[in-house]
Amino acid sequence: MRLTKTRMLLATVTALALMVGVGTAFAASGNGPTLKQQAAEITGRTTFDAAVASNLGTTTAKLNAAIKAAATARINAALAAGDLTAAEATTLKDALADATIPAVRLATAATVAKELSTTEAKVNAAYASAQKAQAIARVDAALKAGQITEAYATTLKTQINAQTFPGFGAGGPGGGHHGHGGPGGPGGLGLGFGPPPADSGSSSSGSSSSSSTLPSLAFA
Repeated sequence: MRLTKTRMLLATVTALALMVGVGTAFAASGNGPTLKQQAAEITGRTTFDAAVASNLGTTTAKLNAAIKAAATARINAALAAGDLTAAEATTLKDALADATIPAVRLATAATVAKELSTTEAKVNAAYASAQKAQAIARVDAALKAGQITEAYATTLKTQINAQTFPGFGAGGPGGGHHGHGGPGGPGGLGLGFGPPPADSGSSSSGSSSSSSTLPSLAFA
């Protein structure tokens, strides 16, 4: 399946976040994220939640409570309709209670909007706006850390501003805000890497720059 331009762009800025926030090296043994990467992801998720809540004129606590209530309401509705057994409903509610399953995976924009006394369109817009702001912030961080040039940062920001970001239930920090399944999460995009923009002025710099390479911006 061909990747959309938005997903490709999200993958690019996600890679920038990893490079600036936690470095390019993974744990020497094992395939999972390092502790620093997990800490960075949690920080990013918290910041993202706060941005969404601010966009909706509410607090992070109220937003998360609304998402959890919406998820529970969906479970109850499925149980009443006979789509779930009592045991299955209990299993899902227990998973919500201990955060085994993030509530956002079971909630919908419409039910969250109802809990917050707003509209589905405003909920989706709040998430899309937060994703765009986070993408731009990642580019700024990469520029400040000297990982990219100003010209490359400008190119990225231009493309970010031209994209339509998805709303509730997609995207988010680290590609998996509350299990949103965006770039970098399970089933990642597997992007190729191109020459580091910071070295664009040199024609052949050898292998010494391999640790600072960045994703190509060639969209499918």
